Amino acid sequence: MNKTLIIGGQVAVTLDNNRVSDIQFLPDDEFAQVLEQGSLTRGQLQMLRNVAFDYVPNKPRVRAKSVLLRKAAHGRISATRDEAIQLTLKVFKREGLDVKETMMHEALELLNNVKL
Repeated sequence: MNKTLIIGGQVAVTLDNNRVSDIQFLPDDEFAQVLEQGSLTRGQLQMLRNVAFDYVPNKPRVRAKSVLLRKAAHGRISATRDEAIQLTLKVFKREGLDVKETMMHEALELLNNVKL
């Protein structure tokens, strides 16, 4: 649900050698709630009760650096950018499978059905 909140006030901009060194917002009235705005993908912008702005950028997302060669029910085999072959297997305990047998079966299936 989007809400628009309008706050009346003045903006004070401090210039230092024709460059903006500080921007301050001075509201006409105190307001109780803390405002948060901004894109969650780029970072958090927050305006606090004392009218201070705080911005914290998000960490960049780490992208996979491998190319999928083949996928199986519980894993995958990939070629990485550093010219290695990566085998990933994952079996949940709640599946009630024999983990050792399932992993051996899937690993052999992946290795036998991919051109290396």
